[in-house]
Amino acid sequence: MSSIRNLVRGRSRSGVALALALGLVAGGTGVVAAQEDATGDTVSLTDFRGKILEAPVGAENVVFLVENAMNTFYAVGGADNVSGIGTLWQPDYKVDFFDGVDPDFAETPLVSTDEGSVDLEALAATDPDLVVLWSADIDDKDTTAIESSLGIPVYGVFLTSFDDLTKLTQDMAAIVGDPARGEEVVAQVASAMADITTISSAIPQEQRPTVYWMWGDPFRTAGTVSTANDLITAAGGINVIETWDDAAKTDEAVQLPMETIAALDPEVIYMWFNPDVEPQDVIDGNQVAGIDFSTWSGLSAVQNERVYELDDPFLYDFMTGRQPIATLKIAKDINPEAFADVDLDVEYDEFFQAMWGVSYPDYQPAG
Repeated sequence: MSSIRNLVRGRSRSGVALALALGLVAGGTGVVAAQEDATGDTVSLTDFRGKILEAPVGAENVVFLVENAMNTFYAVGGADNVSGIGTLWQPDYKVDFFDGVDPDFAETPLVSTDEGSVDLEALAATDPDLVVLWSADIDDKDTTAIESSLGIPVYGVFLTSFDDLTKLTQDMAAIVGDPARGEEVVAQVASAMADITTISSAIPQEQRPTVYWMWGDPFRTAGTVSTANDLITAAGGINVIETWDDAAKTDEAVQLPMETIAALDPEVIYMWFNPDVEPQDVIDGNQVAGIDFSTWSGLSAVQNERVYELDDPFLYDFMTGRQPIATLKIAKDINPEAFADVDLDVEYDEFFQAMWGVSYPDYQPAG
């Protein structure tokens, strides 16, 4: 991120900034790292459920039923090895990118669900060597059905912290057969985060805005032990729920009544992508998606028109390698003076070229 590095050039990177950045992306997970076996044909992995599996190295047919893992697989060089995908959420935001990194993406078979279960017939038609899906349970019905019916190893992804991104990257790189590329990706994310937090860590505590994180349900916010909380902190803000005198504030997600939100009175409201509600709806006090936002009118964030949104669910998916992009967007919105000289389009283009080999915003192959 060149313009950010120009901003921090000449400054020493504070221990606080580096500790925060590296803690977000490179901390230990306590999960067994990938180890190649003696034959070199498979790699022993422990997935996010604690399940140990033998995954084929250089697998030519990997089916991804979870998008963030597929994004990571592309970053470590696996574009030619994807033989099937699950249903995409909000595909209009993503298809151009996938077409850019994988010229065969449009022809990649779709493996959908049938009455809530993976369509095993469609999955079998992709001739998979490995299936990667979202799961917190070793014995979930899809894993059990795939392994018993098709005899295919299943890798379960369940990301709960930024640390998990490091493990996911390393495991996907081990499957591709290029661990070194995995370490390059991890280092790129860590370096980009350190560039951001070098600036944000210099903002005095009393000048950091308090931020209310708004999930799809406007009354559901991020607790202090959550990835959204880490984003706010890295961007130089304070999660307003930190000031709440209730033990529930440490939950990953917290449901709050309007009275509590009003008492916390955040200086900024930051919305995750919401196709039904726009920041202006909150500012104008509109009645939309069943919510009467006129009751929010007394909040400092509304009165000062400081309501923002991560308005692209692909670009700002922070549980992928795009974590620094989402952090930088938030940082520039909530701390505009500190990040005034940062050109987001320039930073995004540089990051996409290094991570996926495509330019931004057209997602065409770089070079």
